[in-house]
Amino acid sequence: MIRDGYVGRNPVAKGHWQELDKRVDIIAKSGGIPLQSSAANGFLIVGLPGMGKTFTVERLLQLYPQILNHTEYQGKPFSRIQITWLKLTCPHDGSIKGLALSFFQAIDDLLGTDYYKLCTGNGKRTVDELIPAMARVAWAHCLGLLVVDEVQHLNNSKSGGADRMLGFFLQLMNTLGLPVLLIGTYAALSILNRELRQIRRSSGLGDVVWERMPNDDVWKLFVEGLWRYQYVRNPVPLDKELSDTLYDECQGITDFAVKLFILAQIRAIVSGYEKITAAIIRSVAHDSLRLAKPVLQALRTGKTEELAAMSDIHPIEIPSAIRDIQRKQLLGKLSENSQSTNGGNVRPAVPDSPESAQAMSADRRESFQNGTPKKVRRLKKSEIASQCPLVQTANEGAKNGISAHDALVASGAIKPLFNLKNRAI
Repeated sequence: MIRDGYVGRNPVAKGHWQELDKRVDIIAKSGGIPLQSSAANGFLIVGLPGMGKTFTVERLLQLYPQILNHTEYQGKPFSRIQITWLKLTCPHDGSIKGLALSFFQAIDDLLGTDYYKLCTGNGKRTVDELIPAMARVAWAHCLGLLVVDEVQHLNNSKSGGADRMLGFFLQLMNTLGLPVLLIGTYAALSILNRELRQIRRSSGLGDVVWERMPNDDVWKLFVEGLWRYQYVRNPVPLDKELSDTLYDECQGITDFAVKLFILAQIRAIVSGYEKITAAIIRSVAHDSLRLAKPVLQALRTGKTEELAAMSDIHPIEIPSAIRDIQRKQLLGKLSENSQSTNGGNVRPAVPDSPESAQAMSADRRESFQNGTPKKVRRLKKSEIASQCPLVQTANEGAKNGISAHDALVASGAIKPLFNLKNRAI
């Protein structure tokens, strides 16, 4: 794509800058798709979030130097800063103006220039003024490829309709000869699908649908590579049950698979079980993938047409998921403490493993004699409080002249409410 885009754009050729003025003038006056065509092609990548579309494209882009500083050409002085590729993320407001503004800001961040102020009037100029300026800057720096990620954020009402959005990208490809790579989720199809046939005819835009991994040899190879990174005390070999359970919970979405594997180990370590089981994987998935359940259910049932109507898949936030695991573990410890105080009749509601489930059943059977539960003396509030680990930590701190807050922070039970070093005096 990059090489094809440079065909016909020779900055040392006679009339190069006159050609730039002519093409920018065409863009400024054109209200639709220009008639000129070029060797530049476009490409569209559509797929589920978390499949690695953006990461893969970024890794490929990193194989090319992004900036080339030219000082001479064929023994003659030639000063030019060339940008081989530029990647933008479509703004959340979904407007062409927002995308154009992010273009100038990205150029400034990359080169240390002041195009944002000069070309946008600090963001006050209209889209009709920004697009020609954007084309001129791209031509001046011999931009080789423009990558636009998260195109599902483009909004028809704010952008002036699908015709204008696609006309904007086609102007860059056909008039400037600048290849454009679009990346988005299935939600982008509802915006782009109506005009894709026209784009393919006029610009040679290709596309690829990035499907999730099927539960076959590809998935097996992926999980086998992932399974080497076990940090629990009792690593377990990968078997069909564990592989199928992980696939069922993530439905072949790479990001979910990796994060569930990480969180399952954290839960196993925090709970002291120190081993990955199918039950722990399902438990972590139940807690961490609540917002993604509609998408996962659509994938399980094969109703993939529903995915186009869904705006996005909510990703797993690792820090919040870890805090959730720690919170549940602390509550579990408090429950165990209360259980020992009450004579062993209070049990956790949900076991973390089949072994704990069997132990729970045995203890429940022992708690009944002739069909009648054992009578337990009700404890006073002060007795219950004295058994709480948090209260014990606070009392221990008081004995050593430390406040309850500082004692709980030192034990790792809570985070500090404030930092004295950062407080204004």
